[in-house]
Amino acid sequence: MKVLTICLLTVVMVACNSNNEPQQSTGTTEPTKPSEPSPVESQATSESHEPITLRVGWVIPPENQDWPKMFEAFTKKFPWITVEGVYAENGEDELIKSIAAGQPLDVIWNTSLDRAIEEELIEDLTPYAEKDAEFQSYPYREGYLDNFKRDGKLYALSRGNDGFFILYNKDLLKQYGLEKPKLDWTWEDFRTMAKAATNPGAGHFGVANSVWWYNFVSMAMPMANGHAPNMAAMNEDFSKNLADGSVPEVLDDLNFFHDLMVNDGSLLNTKRAAEVKIEMNSFHIGQSLFFTAIGPVLPGFKAQFPFEWDIATMPKGTAKQVNFGWLSPMSISKASKHKEAAWELIKFWDATKEGQKTLFEFGGSFPNSDDPELVEAFANAKVYEGFDKEVLKYTPGITRFDPARFIPASQELSQTFTDFGAKAYEEEISAHDFFPSRMQKVNEILQQKLAK
Repeated sequence: MKVLTICLLTVVMVACNSNNEPQQSTGTTEPTKPSEPSPVESQATSESHEPITLRVGWVIPPENQDWPKMFEAFTKKFPWITVEGVYAENGEDELIKSIAAGQPLDVIWNTSLDRAIEEELIEDLTPYAEKDAEFQSYPYREGYLDNFKRDGKLYALSRGNDGFFILYNKDLLKQYGLEKPKLDWTWEDFRTMAKAATNPGAGHFGVANSVWWYNFVSMAMPMANGHAPNMAAMNEDFSKNLADGSVPEVLDDLNFFHDLMVNDGSLLNTKRAAEVKIEMNSFHIGQSLFFTAIGPVLPGFKAQFPFEWDIATMPKGTAKQVNFGWLSPMSISKASKHKEAAWELIKFWDATKEGQKTLFEFGGSFPNSDDPELVEAFANAKVYEGFDKEVLKYTPGITRFDPARFIPASQELSQTFTDFGAKAYEEEISAHDFFPSRMQKVNEILQQKLAK
């Protein structure tokens, strides 16, 4: 439970990007006030448009002062549109409540894109995208928008892209005579270094005792080793999960961290950590060489860790180098009375350089484009000041995203990997014993949903 609590707290940190732990509060943020337009902006002022208020269901508590900056930047461009953030722990539930109350949300941060589509809660964005020249000209990374499509229709854009890094302890690196990880280092390099820095007598272990290796990083292993074409061991068209026992090599890949624990002794679970009197999380107190975390939480770690540390890329497998990440969808409500304005908001957010640069500065979000201007802006964002810039520039381009947020049977797939961390990690169950029966059930549900 301690491990899961840490995991959940970290996820909350991602949403809020605050150095203080957010309260699970309800309510709304103060609506952004239209700013005084510049001479250029005065060509499209509130005098020539009817004032509009957009209501956005998001997971940012009212006391957070950073995320409303996106609304402020948008309002400078569209001074007749006021944007109000409504705290919504579950976007779909809050949307349904708002419709019943006669005040429908205009935009939601989706909890489950799958559910939102099935229950017909959100707008098909394809017509908006096809007629918008500004949107069409935005240099998205190839395949990026496919994550938000179902049956060829676009249902969301992203409110943020959270990618992982490997964190390493510079002091332990030096103590055990190890070299700084290169950009193209491999998982075998990672394992060798972890074993070298495992010294139980000194209380040192190569890999931090974190459930995230199982829950999330393991999803990248089959793809990195060329045994699955997509994240989380999904096949080419996301119609089947290959951890159902049909591809034994996939199970070998998913067993990587189990081997580090059972065979190498460089990774600890809760029981093993208690036996050697290691706290959770061992990286935070300087007793592990490697840790993994998503980009937005890194600034909060700067003041917490009493040692020198930096970031590295996710290592390369035997076939390719891929990094695990999350895309977080946001959609327009079918019940919105201001859909054109809502489209302008989410387009500004995800498909303009101004919006993306604004997001980099407080949200730590990975760029959704390989455009050099955006990559450079991301690497130089204030939130990442002091971290390895080459790693910051390189990592977004190798990041692929968790399909459990988008595909049919998304909740079942996500729950399987959550349980892999909660159960297999703690009880030392191998991937070969854990996954086949679970993924066979996921595939059954997936096929049922695809057949509808």
